[in-house]
Amino acid sequence: MFSFAGKYIVFGAALLVAGCAEIGSLGAPTPPTPALALYGGDVIAAVPEGYCIETKASKPRSGFAVMVGCGVIAGTNDRPRLNGFATVQVGPAGSAIVAEDPDGFEAFLSTTAGETLLSVNGNASTVSVGGVKQTSGAVTVRFADQAAPPVAGLQTTEWRAFVDIKGRLTTIAVRGMAETPLTASQGQALLESVLASMLANNQIAETVVET
Repeated sequence: MFSFAGKYIVFGAALLVAGCAEIGSLGAPTPPTPALALYGGDVIAAVPEGYCIETKASKPRSGFAVMVGCGVIAGTNDRPRLNGFATVQVGPAGSAIVAEDPDGFEAFLSTTAGETLLSVNGNASTVSVGGVKQTSGAVTVRFADQAAPPVAGLQTTEWRAFVDIKGRLTTIAVRGMAETPLTASQGQALLESVLASMLANNQIAETVVET
């Protein structure tokens, strides 16, 4: 089970690339960017409807993409129906691990070691896991982290998906805004929307497995 920690930690810190940025400081009026080539195009980060890639905060050479409502980038008041902040972190080649034992991965996320990896600061004591399940070939988890969020202005609850894409462990993370937080069902819906976009644009057929 703890092999999950060793393989995931190699690139897990990249989830914090956005650092202590303010939501309001992200983006500047630019043309909409619905997709971003990661690792030279090996994987495509693709957004759901109403979202665009925040190119300033994204790090395509490191497999990292930030997705926000297109209105945030355009400097308008338009927001998607499910307004949130999403990141995609694609791991190095050969890092895929979910498909080989999805049940084990699901169980791992509820352990102290799993909570440590979920935590924004690596402290399991700040994390409370609310639910873990499998869907569309991914393992998804909802949890609350009482540590300061990775980007100021986000809610403490996060929805995260782990899925193998083209031989690479891919992590999708979603949070709502602190002022207008997503509900449990809304956060899961947004997470699955990003997941579906990633699978569709990387030519991976969805296999729905609910637990």
